[in-house]
Amino acid sequence: MKKQLMKLCLAAGIAASPMVASAYEFGVVDAGQIFNKYSETQKTKKVLEGQKEKLQQDLESRKGEVKKLDDEYVATAKKMQDLRDGKKEKEAQALEPKLTELRKQLAQKSGELQKFFEESQKSLYEMEEQQMGSLSKTLDEKVDQVIKQVAQKNNIKAVFEKRFFYWGDEATVKDLTEEVLQALNGGKAPAAAPAGKPAAKPAGK
Repeated sequence: MKKQLMKLCLAAGIAASPMVASAYEFGVVDAGQIFNKYSETQKTKKVLEGQKEKLQQDLESRKGEVKKLDDEYVATAKKMQDLRDGKKEKEAQALEPKLTELRKQLAQKSGELQKFFEESQKSLYEMEEQQMGSLSKTLDEKVDQVIKQVAQKNNIKAVFEKRFFYWGDEATVKDLTEEVLQALNGGKAPAAAPAGKPAAKPAGK
């Protein structure tokens, strides 16, 4: 979307003489703010947060299983050592199979936990890339038309990305970000400007 907004340039006839340049009205939009405050962006973030929370709960559950096995392993090993210290070698040896099995389960569960963590993080990252990328593309398709409508309503001759608009007379530069957001988020569509005052068009279109 930022690349798209950066392409917005002066409409036909804007290259007038410097003597009358101050008569034109310009607009700026904050692309980052538009994307972050777009209603669909907020919905997508909630979905992603929900997925993240579910994965975190599953991760904590798996961690609990590993900890339980580890506690049992440590307790069994301590009991064996206490028996040996008490000269009860046969009883200590009787616990060897259990300790071996616990060690095996602990190694398996620890490996599964590590694998789950890595795969869940990768899955979450890919999901975020896919959904946010799709959202950005959808917004790109909408934002140009909305900016045109807002520009027409305000008789704006050209609209620029705010980050790349370094200087301007406050009397001739208007921040259109909130109006664009309102229109994108289901607010009242801007009224068209009177005939003969077209909005700025993106370069190359």
